[in-house]
Amino acid sequence: MRPGDEHAYAARQLLAGAFRGVISTHSLEHPGYPFGSLVPYVLGQDGRPLLLLSHLSQHTKNVDANGRSGLTVVQQGSGDVQQLARVSAIGDVTPLPGSPETDRYFDYFPRARAYYDELGFQFYRFDPLRFHWNGGFATARWFGADRIVRINPLNRDTQLRVLAHMNRDHRDALRLYLRGRSTVGSDEPIEIVGLDAEGMDLRVNEDLIRLPLTRTIASADDARAVLAEMARSDGS
Repeated sequence: MRPGDEHAYAARQLLAGAFRGVISTHSLEHPGYPFGSLVPYVLGQDGRPLLLLSHLSQHTKNVDANGRSGLTVVQQGSGDVQQLARVSAIGDVTPLPGSPETDRYFDYFPRARAYYDELGFQFYRFDPLRFHWNGGFATARWFGADRIVRINPLNRDTQLRVLAHMNRDHRDALRLYLRGRSTVGSDEPIEIVGLDAEGMDLRVNEDLIRLPLTRTIASADDARAVLAEMARSDGS
């Protein structure tokens, strides 16, 4: 195992499962000062954050003039904020006109489709250069993008087949995956909306929940095997 692999893995899970972060851009209104905005995102097929931004937003105007930006995501939790894990990345935000991943984004944020169709929102990608991980005392370290960014081994068609199968035929398994979470009611609708090498993403009502897989997958057969194992384990 390479030094820091466990921290790199934790950073990847946090980046994949935060679904929102603070993007820091170069202010046009006040040159030389950073401007922070809270934005939702999902990881695209290439493992990079996909953003849907309004042309009227200050942060969009900023990145259109200077794409060099920062993205900070923080673990959800209560208590001492200093004990929460966080990842801060530096990189470039670039527009993605005609992005082929619009449907993937809307799988996670269905209400956002109206912003794209009716209000002129456009897709951008955050292309990270380096990540700074802090998972608690004495864990802070830098990682190159090659240690954090992971291309999804399942292409879009494969993902859609697996997700449709799970949502149609194995809704009981989806509920088993979330067993023990007090925030999830017994009658709340659950849908799996994303799957990659290291985790699955579920939507419960309008909340998104990231669940790590018990082992890494690289194919549809791997996915079916791991999802079945996890359902048996969580249902025991």
